[in-house]
Amino acid sequence: MIDYIERKIRLRDFEVWDVQIGGQHYALAILDEFRPATLDDFENPDLIYEEEDKRANYVSATYFSDKPVKDEHREILGEFARMLTEHLALAHCEVIIKIYQENPEKAIELMMKTKYGFKESDIPLEKLLHFNQE
Repeated sequence: MIDYIERKIRLRDFEVWDVQIGGQHYALAILDEFRPATLDDFENPDLIYEEEDKRANYVSATYFSDKPVKDEHREILGEFARMLTEHLALAHCEVIIKIYQENPEKAIELMMKTKYGFKESDIPLEKLLHFNQE
C-alpha cells in the first residue's frame, strides 16, 4: 500500500509525483512523447503489438529511486502508474512503465532540461499558484 503521494509538477504534457511505500521514496515522471513508441522504448520488444495494432502515441511512466526497488513494491507502483494513465490507454496511447535506480531529483531535472530547457526551480512562483504550472 502507498503511504504517501504528492503531485509535484503538472505541466501540459509532463507530471511528477512523489510516492512513498514502506519508507522508500520513488519519483514518478509521466511524459507525453507526442510520437508512436519505437522498439527502443520497450524493455522486451518481442512482446509488442503487431504493426497494424501499433498505438498512435507513446506516454512514458518512469519511476526513479535512489535505492533498489523492492519486489513487493513493483506491483503497487505499476498499479498507481496505470491508475493515473488508464484514460490514455483507452485513447489509443501506448503507456510504458519503467523503473530505474537513479537519483530522482537529478533524473527529473535532466528530463525537464532536455524537454523544456529549464528545471523545476526555474518555474516562476506565480505559475505554481494554479492547477497547471504552464
